Parts: sequence; structure tokens; C-alpha cells
Amino acid sequence: MSRTVCLVTARMASARCPGKALMELLPGEPLLAVLIARMKTSKTVDEVALATSVNPENDAIADLGRSLGVRVFRGDEDDVLKRHIGAAWAFDADSLVRVTGDNPLTDVGTMDALVKLHRERHADYTYVPGEALLMGILAEVISTDALETSWNEGEPKHRSELVTLYIKEHPADFRIAMLDLEPALLRPSYRLTVDHPEDIRLQREIFKLLGKGPLVETRDAIALLDSRPDLVAINAHLTHKGVNHRSVELDAMVKAAQTSKP
Repeated sequence: MSRTVCLVTARMASARCPGKALMELLPGEPLLAVLIARMKTSKTVDEVALATSVNPENDAIADLGRSLGVRVFRGDEDDVLKRHIGAAWAFDADSLVRVTGDNPLTDVGTMDALVKLHRERHADYTYVPGEALLMGILAEVISTDALETSWNEGEPKHRSELVTLYIKEHPADFRIAMLDLEPALLRPSYRLTVDHPEDIRLQREIFKLLGKGPLVETRDAIALLDSRPDLVAINAHLTHKGVNHRSVELDAMVKAAQTSKP
């Protein structure tokens, strides 16, 4: 039986919103604690764990993870791909569910559907393609073997924060499964990631208004935004990282490669 670990990744460093992982999202609860609490509701993963870097500034992140009862792996600050591989080895994971620590509203239902599809298809990489990535509500599932191949065969650019770049640039070499996001969740114009102060302000409003503590359902958050354009406007002027747009652009090539396979 394969072992699947949900790996939440977080660091203190951020050009636009340093220390966001430890910013208070709910009274007395930092963003990272809320995210981990939500990931623990998964019905498919064998473990929820945390990865951060060895830099001393991330000691507080590691301490928080341990206080929440999750195992912590610390690896290279800049080689993000190597950090993921090290975590997979440390936690005996055949596959990692990659969850970034700046997405507190990562949808657990979609994550579980991805894990099930990944297992059914015996895939190397399973994800939701298209502009849904930009919303900040998605996880992705990657086999440890695919991570290792990406590091061994890839270039320095493939070891940055976009861990799956090598896979997407070489789709014919991997078994890739894709899942469509259900319409109730698909709002590409909504920004639910945290990379600017305005983003954390929006998240605080969502969690406060829904009043369910950390266990807010992503679909409830989206329904709230559907009814409150004033909330959407809080961070609507912000743009996404170029690396995320590059990932979306590669999806057409991924789809073509998978379609052509026998």
C-alpha cells in the first residue's frame, strides 16, 4: 500500500509579506495553524507534515509545527525541490500532497479527490489544470520518484518554488492525471492566496464572517465572496507571480502530451 503524506511548506521569508505564516488569522491562531488544522480533516492522506528551511529565522515555524503535533522536516532554503525530496524520504512517502503555506483555504475535498485519482491512475503527478491554480485553493499530488527524476534531470530553474516545472516541461516522460475543478469552486478572478497585506486582510474577514473557527469550507468562502463584491475588491488589484502564470501556460502542452499517449 502506497503511503501519501500531505506536506505543508512554509518559510518566514517573503518579499511582499514577510512572516505571513505566523500572522494571526483567527484570534490566537496564526495562518499556518489554521491551514494545518484544515488539512488534518483529509480522509485520504496518511499523515500531515510540515517542511521549512534550515535557516534560523524559520525556527518559529518548526516550533509551531511540533506544537501542533505534526512532524517537521528542515531542508535547503533555496532548493525547494530538494527540500521536498528530503521530506518524502524522511516521512517514508511514496507520494506527497503539496500544499503551500500561503493558501489557508486550500480545498480539502478537491485534495482528497486528487489523491484518489492519483492512486487509481498510478500517476506520477495529479493536479487541477488551468487558471484555477491562481486562486490559491489547490493542492497537487507528486510521486517521490517523479520528484527525484525532476532533480536529477532538471536544471537549477526546476529547483525553485515551482516544484513541478520539470514535469510540466517534459509531460511525455510522466504519467499525469488531471482533475477538473467543480463549478461551485471555480472563480479564477478570486484571489485566496496570501502574498500581500491585503490578502491577509481578506482572509481575516472571511474567517470572521463565516464564524466556524479554522474549519471553514472553501465553498462557503467562495459563496460569501459571490455575495460580497466589496470583499473581493480588497485584493482584486493585485497580480499573481509570473511563475504561476508560466505553470498555467504549460497546461496546454501537458494535455496534448497525455492525449497522444496510447
